[in-house]
Amino acid sequence: MANPDIGTVACPIEHGCTGRVRQYSRGSQKLYWVCKHGMITPNLEPGQQYIRDNMKPLDPEEQPEPERKPETEPKPKPKAKSWLSSLLEDDDE
Repeated sequence: MANPDIGTVACPIEHGCTGRVRQYSRGSQKLYWVCKHGMITPNLEPGQQYIRDNMKPLDPEEQPEPERKPETEPKPKPKAKSWLSSLLEDDDE
């Protein structure tokens, strides 16, 4: 599952392209953006500063609610055959 969007930023690769800014949930907590050019991750401090300076934060109303996984009933596991029954059954039919 993708990290939640926290803002938008103008992509410097192409004029008019807007990327959705996200933050890594583990480890470094660095910012990155996703646009039609893929996932852009400027790891160095000047790149992180570009995102912080140019990011437009999303309003709380604009942020999508986290997707809820539908609860499914567990499927019963098929009963394992014993080695004796697998020898006696005819599987060639």
